[in-house]
Amino acid sequence: MAGASSPRYVEIANALRQQALRTPAGRPMPSESELAATFGVSRMTARQAVKALQAEGLVYRVPGAGTFSSGTEKHRSMGQLRSFTRDMTEKGHQVRSQVLAAEWFQPTAEEAADLALSPQSRAIRIDRVRYADDTPMALERVSLAPRCSFVLTHDLAVNSLHAIMEERDIVPTEAFGTLVAASADAEDAARLGVDVGSPLLVERRQIDDQHGTRIESTETRYVGSEYVFDVHLRRPQ
Repeated sequence: MAGASSPRYVEIANALRQQALRTPAGRPMPSESELAATFGVSRMTARQAVKALQAEGLVYRVPGAGTFSSGTEKHRSMGQLRSFTRDMTEKGHQVRSQVLAAEWFQPTAEEAADLALSPQSRAIRIDRVRYADDTPMALERVSLAPRCSFVLTHDLAVNSLHAIMEERDIVPTEAFGTLVAASADAEDAARLGVDVGSPLLVERRQIDDQHGTRIESTETRYVGSEYVFDVHLRRPQ
């Protein structure tokens, strides 16, 4: 608690900060009028506290709707090829998946091209919702080359695809892809626990193994309020 000489808004901000850190992204936070009543201050003082947390990125305000928690964001470096499991585990998060599909499928011409397969080839498809600390983070659709079909014999709710492949000396080594913004559709909303129209980050990438052979094509739809991509750029010589 703030000392007696501290402004009242600092005391309120400290209490609100602890609440925000425990509140999942997108959940409502106390309104200015509720804070004013709870702490016995004016709405102006309560507003100062909310603005302090806005400046820290812990809450955000939607005009006419209220104040919401920004959640605890998960970061990933854009310069390194890491699986979701490895990235989140190294940051201290518990990782699991809900497997929606794990099967052979017939790729479209575009999907076959992404996997560098000849027309009419079959491939492996794995759809999963990825969780970190029981928070749904991403909806992932993975297409794999036929020689990776052995992954279907593993429990994909708890195992990393890349770790399984590395056990067979197929090492995901280089990725090429794009990152674009999108809005959550009805399926995204249902699977990820967000509202239709919520912001998403959509990553599409193709991955080659250590020999330069295509093994994977993936689309991952990340919850925009939960996931952050860290970018390190250097001016070309």
